[in-house]
Amino acid sequence: MLWSDLEVFLAAVRTGSYTAAGRQLDVNRTTVGRRVDALERALGTPLFEQTPLGYAPTPAGARLLAAAEAMEREVAAMLADIGGIGLRSAPIRIAGSGGIACEFLPELAAFRQAHPDVPIELLGELDPLDAVTQRRADLGIVLVRALPLRLTGVQVATLRQSPYGIADSLPSLPQLGWGYEFNAALPGGPWNSNPAGEVAQAAGLATFNSWPQLKQAVLSGIGKASLWCFAADAEPALLRLAPPDPRHDCPLWLVHRAKAPPGPGLSQLIAFLEKRIAARCNQES
Repeated sequence: MLWSDLEVFLAAVRTGSYTAAGRQLDVNRTTVGRRVDALERALGTPLFEQTPLGYAPTPAGARLLAAAEAMEREVAAMLADIGGIGLRSAPIRIAGSGGIACEFLPELAAFRQAHPDVPIELLGELDPLDAVTQRRADLGIVLVRALPLRLTGVQVATLRQSPYGIADSLPSLPQLGWGYEFNAALPGGPWNSNPAGEVAQAAGLATFNSWPQLKQAVLSGIGKASLWCFAADAEPALLRLAPPDPRHDCPLWLVHRAKAPPGPGLSQLIAFLEKRIAARCNQES
């Protein structure tokens, strides 16, 4: 059994597909499949099985995964001790509910300073649950009351909303709303404090399809809207128009696929963001 075959197996489990593992390792899908097949022949047992949530390690595959992760940690420690060059890390792809991940760019910048060897990629996905499930993203920064079974993660904060506007134009500020794209990707959530979709269109409102867009529209004086307090309170030009409504509170989660244990880089990122995001969001008044 070769360590290089175990590296391929680790990538296949963590990414959730041979194609994604091939992109990470800079080889084609066929090569990944051939290396996993070689492991299965050497061990005399299947390592993956079909489940309702897609392919996942068999019990034998889970045991091999644990052993391979222990070996990976040992190899990384050895390379650090002797100054060797390890395997180049693939970018960690991040998606956030309605673009809310953009609010955490300072935390991501701090992570990159602490871990320059772990690249990250911020995606333009509106629905991170779907993006993580379909393997387009490795990490979701998710606003949801409860996680679906196919995903796992850690709750880092509970976010609150209030209506905001800029003080100079308060008497004449019109209501802003969510566009069809946002409403279709994230239906029925706690963010319905703003009119959405057909309701917003029927009222003739200006509409937007991400949290950064909506916040910038309020900052620009286009109108007023409910925003997440932790982000809006940091903007000196914005004024709270009413106290937060508890009906629109929502947990914020860091999530990944339940059947794809995070690798070292993703584990470091989750631990880092869990601490930094919780500290920042708990500062809101």
